[in-house]
Amino acid sequence: MRYALPIALLVCLAALLVISPHLEPRRLRAKARRLTDDLRDKHGFREGSKAAWSEARATGWPPFHYGKHQAVQGGLIGSLQGLPVRVAEYETVYNGWRHQYGVAAVVLPRPMEWMEVRGENAFSASRVAEHVPDGRIPSLGVPEFDAVWAVYADTPVAVLTVGGAATAEAMLALPTPLSWRTHNSELLLWKRDGWSGATQLLTSVSVVMNFLGLSSYDEADASR
Repeated sequence: MRYALPIALLVCLAALLVISPHLEPRRLRAKARRLTDDLRDKHGFREGSKAAWSEARATGWPPFHYGKHQAVQGGLIGSLQGLPVRVAEYETVYNGWRHQYGVAAVVLPRPMEWMEVRGENAFSASRVAEHVPDGRIPSLGVPEFDAVWAVYADTPVAVLTVGGAATAEAMLALPTPLSWRTHNSELLLWKRDGWSGATQLLTSVSVVMNFLGLSSYDEADASR
């Protein structure tokens, strides 16, 4: 009997080690399903094509720059201020752990120079090689913004044209850390572990659109 308790503890520990990698992905998938239902039922989104993400994935830029078994799940398409918006969940496996992101893409009304704004690391649960581009802009003149965000661009003019000190302050209204990038005629946003809900997602897209000088999104629509 004196060995029964240690053996039971070892069995429980082994079971925990086997089960634990699957618990968080299940929770995040359930959250993603709730987001999908909310976007479809309350905000007019509809089923989209997974193939629409092929070009963004082919760049090999974050968050598509690492991992195996990469997959896009639950793709939807809708509109925001008259611009097409795609939303999906993206998964990849790294060192045996499944990493999940919420991704959203806006088709821009005109091509824009490449610019990338980072608000969080790719993933925090394990060491992931960070893809750091050239062209770091040291400051936009708003200390609160500079302390949180890392901005990269081919030329400082590209940033100052659409995101000077005045509009950089608007980025502080983002409801959650995330990262985004403009490339050609597309704006891509990505968030580690996905969005908590439709309001958080739509407000985040709205704030970035405002930073880029596009029409601001009426937050009342996001809370319908």
